[in-house]
Amino acid sequence: MRFLPWKNHVAIDLGSSSVHISVKDGGVVVREPTVIAFAGPRRRPAAYGSEAKQMLDREVSEVEVVRPVRGGVIADFDATVALVRHLLHKALGHRPLLAPTVITALPTRGTAVERRALVTALRAAGAGEVIVIPRALAAAVGAGMPMDHPQCRLIIDMGAGATDVGVLSAGMVTDGLTLHFGGDDLDEAIVRFIKRRYNQRIGMATAEDIKIMAGALPGDAATDQLRLDDPSGAESGAGLRVEGIPELLSASLRPVGGEIQWMLENLPDRQVEEMAMAETVLTGGCALMRGTAEILSHDLALPVRPATDPLSCTILGLEAIVNDLAALSLDGRRFSQ
Repeated sequence: MRFLPWKNHVAIDLGSSSVHISVKDGGVVVREPTVIAFAGPRRRPAAYGSEAKQMLDREVSEVEVVRPVRGGVIADFDATVALVRHLLHKALGHRPLLAPTVITALPTRGTAVERRALVTALRAAGAGEVIVIPRALAAAVGAGMPMDHPQCRLIIDMGAGATDVGVLSAGMVTDGLTLHFGGDDLDEAIVRFIKRRYNQRIGMATAEDIKIMAGALPGDAATDQLRLDDPSGAESGAGLRVEGIPELLSASLRPVGGEIQWMLENLPDRQVEEMAMAETVLTGGCALMRGTAEILSHDLALPVRPATDPLSCTILGLEAIVNDLAALSLDGRRFSQ
């Protein structure tokens, strides 16, 4: 592949929860929630990112707040294009003369339809050539996993909308699994739990706070009550007991371990033995929740540890690749550090 030296090269991690954009040799320049707000019947963009997210649970009249990426894939094409176009211009600081080359990540077992939707949306937002690599590979590079070692290693990227699992060997994804289950599903489970037990309605933002504070380890809660201070005063979690929530989260995570275990059972014994000798790395937002690594380690009978910066692994991996595009193979499956 030949790349023009005067052309912008950009890495974009378009996740269900947040968008990260890195510019070649410039680092990560954009970190924004994947949220956009529209005003009026013609859907005129009114707010992007953090500003739009503040409107999510507020039910602002005549404003439609959209999360355009759900389950790890594009759910609202037009909203995705509008959001990415705005953030891309913000990242570059100007309207580029030539459309930038963009490298991005797709779920490891993403379909051809999902890939086409991602590429088409990025091009409509202003990208030129779009290079797509497996999300598991990008997360592994960003987590610092060795790319030049033949020994099989396992990475689990559990984000807001999807869980991406990859078996890596010699810088390639040799097998993988994508589950459309993530932190958003855990938040929704908490919303339903609070409604049933306390007959109180909470928003997804409060549910996320409860998830992080409670964790998924039953009996390991630091306090008996969650007291969440909402600076806006629109919503409060004061008085909501932590009792039952760790058990709820633990039970919700069990099917994830079961699906990964099923994948491992279909691999050659030698590969599983090699993965047992090395730590499995956990990335994504769910790695921040207490108990996730412990539950997966128990269910998989493998050592699992959270990455140092689990939220940034995918964009850091894409950034490393965009800074050395010559090392990326033509089929987009391998990257050597």
